Amino acid sequence: MNRIVIVDDEQFVRKGIIALVDWEKINYHVVGEASNGEDALELILNEKPDVVLTDIRMPVFDGLKLIKKVKELAIKVPKFIIISGYNDFEYAQRAVRLSVTDFILKPIDKDELEETFMNLAPIIEREYLEERANQRFVNFSLYQRIIAEGNEPTTQELAVLTGDIDKRNCYLIIDIRENPLSDKADEQISRAISDFIGDPYVFLHPFEHDHFGVILQEKHLPQNINEVTWFLSRLKSHLEKELGNQVFLFAGEVEAGLSGLLKSYQTALVTSERRYIQLDDHPLMYNDTIAKNHEENKPLDDQLITELIEKIEENKPKEIRKQVDKWVDEVLKSGTSVDSVKMFLFQLEKKLESTIHQLSGDEDAENELESLVAIFEQRKTLGELKQDLEVYVLKAGEVICKLSKERYNGDIYKVKRYINKHYHENLTLKKIAGKFFMNPVYLGQLFKKTYGIYFKDYLLEIRIEKAKQILRQTDMRIYEVAEQVGFGSPDYFVTQFEKMEGSTPSKYRQRIIN
Repeated sequence: MNRIVIVDDEQFVRKGIIALVDWEKINYHVVGEASNGEDALELILNEKPDVVLTDIRMPVFDGLKLIKKVKELAIKVPKFIIISGYNDFEYAQRAVRLSVTDFILKPIDKDELEETFMNLAPIIEREYLEERANQRFVNFSLYQRIIAEGNEPTTQELAVLTGDIDKRNCYLIIDIRENPLSDKADEQISRAISDFIGDPYVFLHPFEHDHFGVILQEKHLPQNINEVTWFLSRLKSHLEKELGNQVFLFAGEVEAGLSGLLKSYQTALVTSERRYIQLDDHPLMYNDTIAKNHEENKPLDDQLITELIEKIEENKPKEIRKQVDKWVDEVLKSGTSVDSVKMFLFQLEKKLESTIHQLSGDEDAENELESLVAIFEQRKTLGELKQDLEVYVLKAGEVICKLSKERYNGDIYKVKRYINKHYHENLTLKKIAGKFFMNPVYLGQLFKKTYGIYFKDYLLEIRIEKAKQILRQTDMRIYEVAEQVGFGSPDYFVTQFEKMEGSTPSKYRQRIIN
């Protein structure tokens, strides 16, 4: 919302202008009013409005002198709209030379005033976007050189970073939890924060993919340090509403000066790294517990993996859940780092994959389990990670149990694996029985008993599933698909496909495309 300051030496005129227009409706917010140029100057420098609506004749110093002073002192010069009378022609000429945006003659007309501000809004928006685009590169360069690398800033650079060097600052990391982000995410974040704290000049920069850093100055924060977490909770809600994305917020210590800012940056990074000190995504601020966990830097006990895998291999759901609970408790208790949690999940995944490959006897066998590390990369809270881990390890228990039974059954498992690899060939029960030195009738009975389906039906299912995959992923002709998956006759393929899927291969492909 665009910010406006109204300046006129007559109070009833100021109040009348404020009451005359539905400012919110035209996307403006009156942030202050003043009765003379001197008070107006201070107000403008503090509030940094987008537009100043000012009378041309005022005591102390007039509207033109106000404009000159603002141009001399303000970091960003607002748009000026002059209120003038018919007798102010000389003033108007001078105002033109000062690049005044527009004039409004007294008495003020409501429709004219609204139209003036509505026409100005897209100009302000365009300039704002251009300014933010340029500022992005400036901010990132300052961050990299001064905050990340610790180089000495100039006085002007220091002013951009901290505003007042003697006042306190807090470095805040904003971690976007969901993807995809728009190309203008940093603009959205910058504007959302500016609206929330009432200051268009916040130092925000991207520093990793979907990560942003922002410096909150003392004037932005609650006076009581104990209220900062409450403040961050409200900011989080506001950001999520504006972005349509969930976010993590990690705040460093609130400290004064450049050294304090650098310390706040470092402690914000530590806080981000120790995010699993809690189950949810409440804003997290550096504290004594995080500091202690970071200093001790305890790795997770390898015994946790050994015990969990043991319960998985035994396929005992109740015991598996208990082990997951034990792991979560250990993560919370030790404030384990993000990297340590990731390493635990990586090792667990690789050990289970190794067990599954060993049981299947095939290194190229398709893994039925989703990647644990891929789940971790989705920026989960510890509570969400616990749920996903539980699903994963319970599924792993089922898979390993099934493979153990299949391996126990010996040759019949090898038969199934052979079918899965050679489904596209001219397979018959007699041929397979001969390959494995078995009686065809006995093989057929054993296959049905072990897998609950007849050999012929299983082969047909495999071929149809592979055909569906080819139809989805290629533009092969129907007869080519039939040949690819082992059907000697395209017509027979179409008949069997329609019987199993309720539609012809062509209609199936068309439904996928549409």
